[in-house]
Amino acid sequence: MKILLLFSLTLSPTFTFAQEKIIKKNGNEIGVKIIEIAKWKVSYKKSDNPDGPVHSIDKSDIYKIVYSNDKSDVLGKFSNADEAKALIVSKINEFGIDRYNNFQKLKAEFDGNNLKINSVNKKGKTVDEGDFWDFENVIKFHELSPRKDVFYLNIVTKKFKKSSSEVDKLVIKFTDWQAAEDVLVAMKDLQIILKKD
Repeated sequence: MKILLLFSLTLSPTFTFAQEKIIKKNGNEIGVKIIEIAKWKVSYKKSDNPDGPVHSIDKSDIYKIVYSNDKSDVLGKFSNADEAKALIVSKINEFGIDRYNNFQKLKAEFDGNNLKINSVNKKGKTVDEGDFWDFENVIKFHELSPRKDVFYLNIVTKKFKKSSSEVDKLVIKFTDWQAAEDVLVAMKDLQIILKKD
């Protein structure tokens, strides 16, 4: 009887406070107990402090919520890498322009999980060959930076040249704010998707 009582007391916290997870768009995971999912935010208690305060996080900062029954809700816009990559390439190719020459467009393509962006002339011929940029291990996404009639997207990650790599800042210049915003969202989702694969 004592063994059964001890066994049930040992397991009782597991049953009363099953862990859920919030996976943020920056890749961080938080062990939580979801209290409420509202229109714009999610309220939770930290799993390591179930009697502590209620915290909240904007839904726009959450990629996915994983519940204790292993079901999940993806709040990010993209659920697979191919969808995110396709949007990134199409928006850069349609609205991206060379940062130093507004008359040159950008042509983007993925090689595995690395993005390559070339500058091309009006005939589509490559004028400036770009480097490969790692999207599996992005260090930092900056907010969009508007300047006059263009918008800059800045990402700090590894850049690959021939046989070497270095951390650098990828700057993509867009002619359309919404396109730049869509690419930023897709890139954040892509990084999370690639990390969990």
